[in-house]
Amino acid sequence: MKTIAVLLFLAAAAVGSAQSAASNSPPVNVRIDSEVEQLARGYAAAFSSITHTPIYLIHSRDDTTTVLVSLRSVRAVDGVLVVQDEKGLTYVLNPRDVVMITDAPPKRDN
Repeated sequence: MKTIAVLLFLAAAAVGSAQSAASNSPPVNVRIDSEVEQLARGYAAAFSSITHTPIYLIHSRDDTTTVLVSLRSVRAVDGVLVVQDEKGLTYVLNPRDVVMITDAPPKRDN
């Protein structure tokens, strides 16, 4: 009986010390990027791979399509795209509204 009591005491002490050691460890932060953050980073990476100029960005929102011409930079900042054109104008865009970034001139509607 004494042996069982000693073994139970040692097991409880081991579990207690393991829990206190785990509680002293620093917290682990896990960050999962959202879809728009991943999309923004993808557009920024794709922009840097285009070598021909001018570069166009086609943006569509609420049934209105806009074409930005002669892009100088495209950066991903959290879940948005920060786009600067050759005139120095800066646009902050939702990457879900970007249709494409291309060096091919867009077709004009007649």
